[in-house]
Amino acid sequence: MLKSARESGIETCVEFEADLLVPEERIREYCYENKCGNYRNNYMCPPHVGSIEEIRARLSTFRRGVLLQYSKPVDVRNDIVGVRQTKVDFHRKILRLEAVLKEEGVDGVWGMIGGSCALCEVCRVKFDEPCPFPDQARTSLESIAINVLALLDRFDLDNEFHPDRITWTGCILF
Repeated sequence: MLKSARESGIETCVEFEADLLVPEERIREYCYENKCGNYRNNYMCPPHVGSIEEIRARLSTFRRGVLLQYSKPVDVRNDIVGVRQTKVDFHRKILRLEAVLKEEGVDGVWGMIGGSCALCEVCRVKFDEPCPFPDQARTSLESIAINVLALLDRFDLDNEFHPDRITWTGCILF
């Protein structure tokens, strides 16, 4: 999988013990504040992704993980279309890497993307319609209340926001 990740343009691949991911109520509070606008408006964001307790229970079923970062040059402030495209590209890379693990016989894989799911231009939850891609939609580390900045610090990875490039952080647990 690591070889496939690097071949797909994912520069950062860091293996870790899955119990390192601990959902924090403090991080979930940011979702309740709805600064990104996705609270209740995206199937892969709170409250649709479960409570902190439910997330902890799901996380406890995994032993290992790989932290992944994908960066692309883009004018972050002015090129909304370009930023969105990099987000969808990263999402598709995560799905391909999950498939690689499954092809290798790994059961129980959970991939997480960067930011909110953007497979649809507008999430169907806003129209009270079911998700058209339930097998492809993914949560992010942020949406399950993981402190991504602290996680990046732990591995001495860049956690700064840059105006001239976007970096998406996700992971795959197995």
